[in-house]
Amino acid sequence: MQSIPSQLEQNIQSQVDSLSSVLRYQSGDGLAALLKAARLLASSRRVLITGMGASLFASVSLEYRLCSRQIDATVIEAAELLHYRHKGYSDATVVIISRSGESVEVARLLRLLKGRQTIIGISNERGSLLARESDISLHIGSLADEMVAIQTYTGTLLTGYLLDCAIDDRTDCGKEEVEALLPSFADLVSGCLSQRERWDAFLEIGSPVHLLARGPSCSSALEGALLFNEVAKFPAVGMPLASFRHGPVELVDKNFRGLIFAQVGETQDLNLALAEDLVRFGGQVRVIGPAQACASELEWCDIPVVPEILSPIFEIVPVQVAALRMAELRGIAPGSFRFAPQVATDESSFIVK
Repeated sequence: MQSIPSQLEQNIQSQVDSLSSVLRYQSGDGLAALLKAARLLASSRRVLITGMGASLFASVSLEYRLCSRQIDATVIEAAELLHYRHKGYSDATVVIISRSGESVEVARLLRLLKGRQTIIGISNERGSLLARESDISLHIGSLADEMVAIQTYTGTLLTGYLLDCAIDDRTDCGKEEVEALLPSFADLVSGCLSQRERWDAFLEIGSPVHLLARGPSCSSALEGALLFNEVAKFPAVGMPLASFRHGPVELVDKNFRGLIFAQVGETQDLNLALAEDLVRFGGQVRVIGPAQACASELEWCDIPVVPEILSPIFEIVPVQVAALRMAELRGIAPGSFRFAPQVATDESSFIVK
């Protein structure tokens, strides 16, 4: 008898429908707000992007896109911005990203910044505090997740991509580009889920998983580590690949487990070179990217060839499934939370129900 998929697995499966929903909304009812926000970003001297958790990590890709346009963009975690760094960015347009729009840090930032700086709010809840209090409110239009950000994460990435496209009036082109890629995304999701047991040997040694990336894929490394923490209650480290070379590489031994993101792009060769070195040092490595022949015969999590700017939407899928599989192997209900609420409303303690 076939088991009923967990809610987390259903959320992974539903991402194709969710991305289609985001596309429909951002090219329909949400288009006016998207264009207004794009015009503001294009004319801003500085742009400050902030959020917490998965929302923060999704914003890293938007930061890279804006910087490529010579827009001075910076990502800072909402709590650090609130308590330590907001005075240094008093001249910036602020982009606050929050799935719920109600997190405690977001609420406090809104009280601190509203009326002093222009705020673009991006959330998936229409009536949230962030949606009500922002100068420009962007609704993501994603299907909802149960607990862990899955559909809302990729939906936030897509919204950021379409916002970037809107800066030079390429919204229609961006929409068509993503629509053309959705069938391959659907194949990726179904393929990863149906072959999840292929992760078993990689995950069987209980050492932390290191997720290493450059460029827009840094979103994937950080979010991937969060998924292992949340979904499987398992230690994982996400960090820029070059930083790993400057010291942390010393921890590599036969127990090392590394995921290297190597989408086609400016630094793919550098990423593959490190992957080959880590294997040579005795570690186990899987490369997440379009599979290609390599002399070292690296193990690949094959994903479609897509523009580097869109790669975070695709390359997170194998990691979602790996975290799901790790939870299954450890006998943990995937996506269940023991301590953290879905929406953090208290900065100093966890509310015991």
